[in-house]
Amino acid sequence: MSEVHILDEIVLQPDNIATVLQMLEDQYLPGLPSRHTLSLSRRWVSPPVQLEGQANTLWLLWEVVDVMGYYTMRGTAGPEVAAFWEAVDKLCLQRRRHVMTDAGKPLARPLEAP
Repeated sequence: MSEVHILDEIVLQPDNIATVLQMLEDQYLPGLPSRHTLSLSRRWVSPPVQLEGQANTLWLLWEVVDVMGYYTMRGTAGPEVAAFWEAVDKLCLQRRRHVMTDAGKPLARPLEAP
């Protein structure tokens, strides 16, 4: 089984970056032990400077143990997770999520229904 990476791409006005990071620390990360398959690996912002009239992109890289862990994480996310992302959506200009795995590993096959 191959580790799954989730890359959140959040486009924000520079003044909202600190707010989203604080929300992440206060509201989202404390619940991770109960969603044990997910961990925050890295946080980046690009460009690395604040430019007048230009938005920045906050990148959050998450790791999940495997494909089953990814679907377990999604299936067990409670209303607090949805509330967090709704609050982020109100602050951001655009948000996209990329779900990836190592291209050199075999792709997981969907579970077949009984």
